[in-house]
Amino acid sequence: MEVKNDPDEEPDLTADRSLQTVLSSFQNQQLSPSNNVEKEENHLLCLKSLDLSSFPESVLNLTHVEKLILDHNSLTFLPGELCHTLTHLCVLSVMGNDLETLPTLFGNLTLLRELHAGENCLQELPDSFSDLKDLRLLYLTGNELRTLPSDFGHLEHLETLMIDENHLKKLPKTFGSLRRLERFDASNNKLETLPESFGGLSRLKILNLSTNKLSCLPESFGDLPQLQEVELSGNSLSFLTKDLKSSHCLRKLYVDNNVLKELPPWVGHLSSIQEMSLRDNKLMNQPLPESFPARSGRTLRLLDLSGNFITALPASLGQLGSLESLHLGSAIGELERRHFQNGNWLCALPENFGRLRHLKTLHLDENQLTHLPGSFGSLGSLEFLDVGQNWLKELPDSFCELSNLQFCQLSKNHLQLLPSNFGRLSSLVDLRLDNNMLGELPESFAELRQLRTLDLFCNELREVPGALKHLTSITRLDMDKNKFSLPPELVPNIIFKPTYAARDPRLKDTWRGRNRADRNKVEVVKLEPLPDEEEEVEDEKDGPIPWNDSILRQAMAKSMSLWRSHTSEEGSHTRVEGSHTKVEGSYTTEEGSHTRVDGSHTSVDEGPPAFNSQFSDGGGSTGESTGTTTPESPVSPTFPSASFVPETENWEDEIEDTCPWDTPVFYQHPSRWYKGSSAMQFVPCEDHVEPVARIRFLYTVEDGQFDDAEEDML
Repeated sequence: MEVKNDPDEEPDLTADRSLQTVLSSFQNQQLSPSNNVEKEENHLLCLKSLDLSSFPESVLNLTHVEKLILDHNSLTFLPGELCHTLTHLCVLSVMGNDLETLPTLFGNLTLLRELHAGENCLQELPDSFSDLKDLRLLYLTGNELRTLPSDFGHLEHLETLMIDENHLKKLPKTFGSLRRLERFDASNNKLETLPESFGGLSRLKILNLSTNKLSCLPESFGDLPQLQEVELSGNSLSFLTKDLKSSHCLRKLYVDNNVLKELPPWVGHLSSIQEMSLRDNKLMNQPLPESFPARSGRTLRLLDLSGNFITALPASLGQLGSLESLHLGSAIGELERRHFQNGNWLCALPENFGRLRHLKTLHLDENQLTHLPGSFGSLGSLEFLDVGQNWLKELPDSFCELSNLQFCQLSKNHLQLLPSNFGRLSSLVDLRLDNNMLGELPESFAELRQLRTLDLFCNELREVPGALKHLTSITRLDMDKNKFSLPPELVPNIIFKPTYAARDPRLKDTWRGRNRADRNKVEVVKLEPLPDEEEEVEDEKDGPIPWNDSILRQAMAKSMSLWRSHTSEEGSHTRVEGSHTKVEGSYTTEEGSHTRVDGSHTSVDEGPPAFNSQFSDGGGSTGESTGTTTPESPVSPTFPSASFVPETENWEDEIEDTCPWDTPVFYQHPSRWYKGSSAMQFVPCEDHVEPVARIRFLYTVEDGQFDDAEEDML
């Protein structure tokens, strides 16, 4: 152990010095009366993380030690002798051990100012604990305490008390005698009530009682004059105290996840309030008191009223001129569904809503909004907007004046058109428009040059918008579940390479959740220049992309889906997967073949693996492959090889000339080759003969993703 030279930096035990050397070096130090106070570093002994299973007896001889650190060892007890010999201890830290009790005479350490005993197994404190009259900081987080000593309030100099993550059901009646207590954290306990003496904590500034079982607060709670931060979330409070003397200095108030039905008048007179969160309560009739925001409007930065079933907002909301973050949507984040409503019931916003000119974050998801006010475009500072899962049919023209908007969530509405000047949202990076009724995109959409994520899943698009070819910054794009007459891979410059769609066939398509666990895929778009012969064609087209032979060949080469079939009675199967794989030959294999092809620039002459009786070879095959099994369910369409091959005999050579073989090549089930809405997507599952989704574009699977996807399915 090295002698500590900097009081703020704990010394480390070097590998080449034994515990005896450390203790001997410390014991032989000569301490003079003149430097006992000034040279505090000569009184620190650090024995942390040494895997000690018992307290070193030689430490008991170091009678002048003032700071002893034994963190992160395996100590199960402290010897009683410690309370007689180390009487100069001011700081004791035994964090992260296995202590179940403290010595009976622990109160003899009368000079102790800080005790760090968190992350142990303490079930109780000794009765003598209240004799630690000079104790300032007590850290007991993460133990198994069920009670505190009845005379705990005698710790008259205690300033910080951390007893969160224990099993306390009540506090002693003397608790209010801790008149110097400034910070108190008893979160994640089982507290059912607070003592009436609680109001005696006259210096309390930071209070955390979240995640307990409190159903009411004592009247004396309102007598706390210096409260600055209050956290009462996760209880069963139906009302707050009628008065609060600290209303002039309260800065943060969190009362989430309770059963509040109304708020007291003092909420509108919090002259210093900066953050107020009341999410997931029952403030449906009167979300804010009539006095709100009498004084709060000058300082309030964050207001969260999510999940309260609120039907209307007071017009006074527009007076919150300093508001930067407003949450009026769902209280359960990304898991909400139509039939699991946990938002609000707002049908309209106040006309003066646009006066919130400093607003940067706005959550309005899962409400009943049918329109946005015309003043909405005045929210010039807005950067994040979530209006998903409402009933919007159109957006006001002023919406396009949100020049700083970066994230825009408009999913699950009834939008049929976007404003013609939508491209003026020049800062947009992430745009979610899935599950709407959009039939087209405005021409100005091409001006969204910073857009990286675009979600158009499940709309009414019939043609691939030509504006997409100008969005050169896009990295994620989803256009599935539209009504295209041709696959959207045919958009010039864009190669769709989505990750595997972990689709469980047992889940229905009608599930409305935002985080679609049944379609957990991410579209990754890679931009590449088209071959030279296509560039001229692209430049001549500004509208929908035409269906032509060269683009068709390119799509076949770059965006074919993976298929899989069973090949033996033992249930073994064959895969064709990988990157840069070229497959040649007819659709026949020998009996019992078990072919797996994955690699780089690999040529396979045998062709795809054998098919079972439901994947019959239409090219002269009898339709029954020897040594194969027939899955019991469900019936798959036939698999004629001729339907896969284009009319051109030398199609392979032409594709290779058009698109180099440096991109992944996979197979699509060819029985319904490019038939628009009738095309069926087959994904690897145990049977693999069940069509699990109708597709509008083809999926590809990168090397190694097949196995991960299969594990998700099981």
